[in-house]
Amino acid sequence: MTGRPLGNCTWECRYAHVEPSVPQKMVVYCLKIDSHTPGLMFYTTPRHAEWVEGKTETNRQTTRNFIRQSRQKHPKLAVAVNANSFSPWPAPFQQEDPTNIFGLAVSKGTLVSSSNTMPSLLVSKIGKLQIATVPADGDLLDVETAVSGFGLCLIDGEVPTTGEDQHPRTGLGLSQDGRYLFLLTIDGRQPSTPGATVQDVGNLLKKFGAHTGINMDGGGSTTMAWWDPTTEGEDKCRLLNTPVGNGESYDPRKATAPFAPTERATGNDLGVYFLETSIK
Repeated sequence: MTGRPLGNCTWECRYAHVEPSVPQKMVVYCLKIDSHTPGLMFYTTPRHAEWVEGKTETNRQTTRNFIRQSRQKHPKLAVAVNANSFSPWPAPFQQEDPTNIFGLAVSKGTLVSSSNTMPSLLVSKIGKLQIATVPADGDLLDVETAVSGFGLCLIDGEVPTTGEDQHPRTGLGLSQDGRYLFLLTIDGRQPSTPGATVQDVGNLLKKFGAHTGINMDGGGSTTMAWWDPTTEGEDKCRLLNTPVGNGESYDPRKATAPFAPTERATGNDLGVYFLETSIK
């Protein structure tokens, strides 16, 4: 992946926005993050203040609010994507309520959601990255951050065959040496693109340089956002992709208004920050 720096960032993050037409029209956004960048850290949504395992594990919030909230204290996040699937999903879609998330989640060394059979991205206390499935009784003492997805979409460089359903997608990929993390979103349910299959996620992660990849929560949850220091005003939080948080497919034949992005409050997000940040 060549890409370009994200904004005027001095840290090692390459950003690519591509729109392939094969196997179908897709609108793709990918961040390639060098885990060897000095001071780089990962962070995910912490426990709910009244945490109850399997019931009220986190508080739903939009990905941009996840970043905005972090900027008020520490960590000051630079970029983030949505992560684990969650339930319940009450209306309205942007409502920020307590929820239960599926699969392993660990925030700053604290267990947020227990492991099951879902594959996880694990970040150790010294910043080592790994994609693995952790057993229910697995040792988490060395895990600083963890998020989980539905299943592997890229296994040792090979893309397994999956279904043909097209939706917005979020994927996480890891290079073979574990150094580079790829954050991927694919838009869908809108005039520019219907979305992508899980197999598309694996193929794209592989093309960008990943060796192993996870298909994360997608659909209306798919969101990628960042803190853009070049934006005027106090709120510098910008969307990189175009989410459909309301979950609806836009049909211009039936629509009474032009298409516009909507943001869903999701169960948790994965973000990047720095001990000595270059993003102010």
